[in-house]
Amino acid sequence: MNLSYLKSIIKRKEFINSVWNVADILIMPFLMLLFTPFFIKKIGPSEYGIWMFVNSIIASIGIFNMGLGDAAIKFVSKYKSLNDTINLNRIVNSVFALSLISLIVFIILGNCFAFLLKAYNFFNLDGADLLVTFFAIQLGSVVFGLKQVEQVLLSVFKGYEQYDSSAKISITSKLLLILSQVVIVYIGYFLTEIFVVSAIISFVIVLFEILFIKSKFKEISFIPLIKKSTLQEIFGFSSWSWIQSILGVIAGHIDRLFVITLAGPIFLAYYALASNIGSQVHSILTASVGWVFPKVSGKTERNEEVNQLYYKMQLIVMIFGFVIFGVLLSFENLIFKTWLGTETYNSSILLIKIFLYLAFINSLSIIPYYFMLGSNLIKYSTLFMFISLVLTIGFMILGYKFWDTMGLVYGKLLSSLISIPIMISFIHYKIIDKSKSINGYKIYLPVILFAISIYMFNVFSIPVFVISIILMGYLFKKTFENKKDY
Repeated sequence: MNLSYLKSIIKRKEFINSVWNVADILIMPFLMLLFTPFFIKKIGPSEYGIWMFVNSIIASIGIFNMGLGDAAIKFVSKYKSLNDTINLNRIVNSVFALSLISLIVFIILGNCFAFLLKAYNFFNLDGADLLVTFFAIQLGSVVFGLKQVEQVLLSVFKGYEQYDSSAKISITSKLLLILSQVVIVYIGYFLTEIFVVSAIISFVIVLFEILFIKSKFKEISFIPLIKKSTLQEIFGFSSWSWIQSILGVIAGHIDRLFVITLAGPIFLAYYALASNIGSQVHSILTASVGWVFPKVSGKTERNEEVNQLYYKMQLIVMIFGFVIFGVLLSFENLIFKTWLGTETYNSSILLIKIFLYLAFINSLSIIPYYFMLGSNLIKYSTLFMFISLVLTIGFMILGYKFWDTMGLVYGKLLSSLISIPIMISFIHYKIIDKSKSINGYKIYLPVILFAISIYMFNVFSIPVFVISIILMGYLFKKTFENKKDY
């Protein structure tokens, strides 16, 4: 892979889209993690834990998002390529109308849950924490609903393949939100005021985005439209994405509900910190290759070969994973202790390390997931998400029985160690090798060996590390010896 080849990659639209996607994904978690010690110090670990708990509750309401963002990207892109502005406007107006309905549903559900929690106190919160949680859930549902409308609006830009515009607006929105929260906490206010200001800012941002899109794309009117034929078209695509969203919400937040019930908000604060670190690193890798989905979709429709693209993208994800996780895990004392401070570091470092291992293993599922979507195998993708969820819940329950609250995260790790190779084998059997599912383990094995070598981190880890690098080198040679433009 020579210098000119690298330069050609950098100039590609896919690379530019990757950079903007990563920047958009990075900004909020980076700032949130950067200010986490500040928030914990100013409002206390108990109220910060409630904040994270409320976020999980509100995110759980997201099961009603209907997959509208993905539908907007797909159909805006479709009708744009056909120069069909009438149907493009029809789709945008319908998706916009559905997003407004979702906003109302989110607010109603948030208020219902808040009153039920206040009446029955499912999670054993004390009086003061319960009252704060009650108001935070009510206000948080408004913020979350507005953010879902915003995601639909930003999907319009993505449908036009203007990822830079989408990312710039999204980054500005996130900066305004997090910086306002920092200011509110700095001047002495607490969680309820944080959510009040967040709701106001989110509303103003959505109004600005509507006006900006109308000025940029004259064919879009944003007049809410509900027609049966249009709904059938939208949900014909988005229904499976919606199911996946539901499964993802359950899988991503059920552990936090267990933790706050069994261990309380203080432990949840450190647990959520570790979980956020792992999930955001995973999100960075996911965003950097998000363009693979439409690329595979196009190749599939044209009956073109996708094997080279698959191996190249898996290799790229592996290399970045090796570097990112290797640095974070090898220098965790220097990085996290300096950032978090001694007290927070001591309370959370074991959790952080486990969630980093989890994110490293899960990174192998990113490319297979996009390939299933692009190859019209979204039903199988949904099935694998369901299997993963069942395994996660089962192993979390077993983990808690044997290792108490730490067993919850051990259970999540064990679930991924089992489900990821099954997914990879299926991809090789169905798409890549057509019959040799065993070839998928050529990718899985070096990652496992690398993770083991970092975990051991002693003289015995050296040969394991060397073997993992040799296997990586073999894959690298086989993948790039054919430099066909993908």
